Amino acid sequence: MRASRPSEAPLLEVHLDHRREPHPLAALFQKEGAEAHLVACRLTERPPRRLVRWLDVEVDPDRMEHFLHTLRRRVHTRNVALARLGTGRVLLRLSEPAPPICRATYRAGGMCVVCPLLSPKERDPWRVVLPRGARTRRLWQSLPAISEGRLAVARIKPYRSTSTLTRRQDRALRVAFQMGYFDYPRRGSLGEVARSLGTGRSATLEILRRASAKLAGARYGGDLRGRGAT
Repeated sequence: MRASRPSEAPLLEVHLDHRREPHPLAALFQKEGAEAHLVACRLTERPPRRLVRWLDVEVDPDRMEHFLHTLRRRVHTRNVALARLGTGRVLLRLSEPAPPICRATYRAGGMCVVCPLLSPKERDPWRVVLPRGARTRRLWQSLPAISEGRLAVARIKPYRSTSTLTRRQDRALRVAFQMGYFDYPRRGSLGEVARSLGTGRSATLEILRRASAKLAGARYGGDLRGRGAT
């Protein structure tokens, strides 16, 4: 893999327009009004390769027992594990045969930002972060052969994290939180937070807004359209 030029980002964020049959559990999530958020996924090392995913699922507390009962009927016990995270929330670990496109992305050194297998809401688009280089180019060449449905590259751009806080943003949020700026009623004023940080009021407000936008983007998965990180 050739070294990236100084002006190039070493990683690419790729949006794939992927249409395939809904995942078998998507109908269950939709019927029960459940919202599933991808926590992490990985491929097992030994063949046959399997895809293991951890999902944070929110369900109406009154529907939780019915949801879990139906889930156990649809998924073999050896392929699912769960841990309750509180009222109306459960952490699921699901294991299933790894789709060819997932294996190819893994071989290219990629990492999925949004899972295309999760639900109709989160299948569009499929966002993948990949390193520049020969392995990524080979993935593009093999996409038509390995995809289970219509798949096309919708967008390629240099990867810029929209969820990782800068040190400045992290410190500002921590100080604001400790001073009660986010409390209701508010205990710490913007001016007090600014004085503690040694910055002006307008600069402090801008830092807090950008940091909050990143946290919201990480939680809800939307593309942030604000300016770059400070």
